[in-house]
Amino acid sequence: MPKQEKQKQLWNVGLGAGLLGAILLALRYAIRKPTSTPVPDTISPKIFTTKVLHTSRGPIVYHESGKGQPLIFVHNICVGASSYEWSKIYPEFVGSHRVIAMDLIGFGESARPNLQLGAADYVRTLAEFIRSTCWEHPPILIGSGLGAGFCVYLASQHPELVSRLILLSPTGSNDFGRQKLSLTTRLTSRVPMLNRFLYRNYMATKSAMQSWLARVGFVNPELVTPETVDVFTTCAQQYGAEYSILNLHSGLFNFDLESRIKMLTQRVTLLWGNQSIHPPVESAYRLQGAIKNCSLAVLQDAGVFAALESQPQVLDALREELQSELRVYKTS
Repeated sequence: MPKQEKQKQLWNVGLGAGLLGAILLALRYAIRKPTSTPVPDTISPKIFTTKVLHTSRGPIVYHESGKGQPLIFVHNICVGASSYEWSKIYPEFVGSHRVIAMDLIGFGESARPNLQLGAADYVRTLAEFIRSTCWEHPPILIGSGLGAGFCVYLASQHPELVSRLILLSPTGSNDFGRQKLSLTTRLTSRVPMLNRFLYRNYMATKSAMQSWLARVGFVNPELVTPETVDVFTTCAQQYGAEYSILNLHSGLFNFDLESRIKMLTQRVTLLWGNQSIHPPVESAYRLQGAIKNCSLAVLQDAGVFAALESQPQVLDALREELQSELRVYKTS
């Protein structure tokens, strides 16, 4: 065998061995169990009692305090999401309302089952949650992002369970008939092992979370606190946290928000950050025109996580909306 051909064969063998080693290393990290670091206590204020409710899709952890008409706060859907998103807002309403902040299935401290759950499953668990916890009065739902979208879905399907909605930049991930997931994301989601590897090694790390919050979540990166990064990162690294993100990337959470929101009979308030990237503020005006009884408040210099970044504006908007609701509630 000529020397050049022999060297070529050796090179190919070495290259193959290197690629195999890289694949095995990737698989090793992909199947490695994440550390079970407890979720920080800062996920909820100390005055709130933490409770657990068992639903058909698994246990839901929620925080509760106060008396009066129920307010249920529902967080956005993203890596590291939890009820912490609203934790700087909801304690302000304990004096006038029964306040409940929940972790949706797959997020925060709630169950993280390895199941293909879709938007309908989340609506079902929300309905079960409300029937079990709000037996005296239908609650006011206050949600953000895709969590707010699920609230719309629920209110259109079970109007008797919801008295009104206050929605911060709601989305259905498939708004107005346009697919929001990139082709790369959709293709990657079809390979669970690869998706798990990318999630644990590139999406759920502290540095990645810090970067994502600064670039996408907040308008002013300087307002991203170490506490926020810590809570988001710890929630993202909980065992099984990647399952819900895989479902998100697979498009299982997608639904047509516009068609659902047109079905609403309840009063609706839209809150929207003028710097929100997805969904953009232009969507607010379109949705407002599709709802019979709707008001809109545009928050200045606010983005996706306005409840963490622009607390005074969000609080003022909620107080103004809830004052009228409280007067009606007291005289009914």
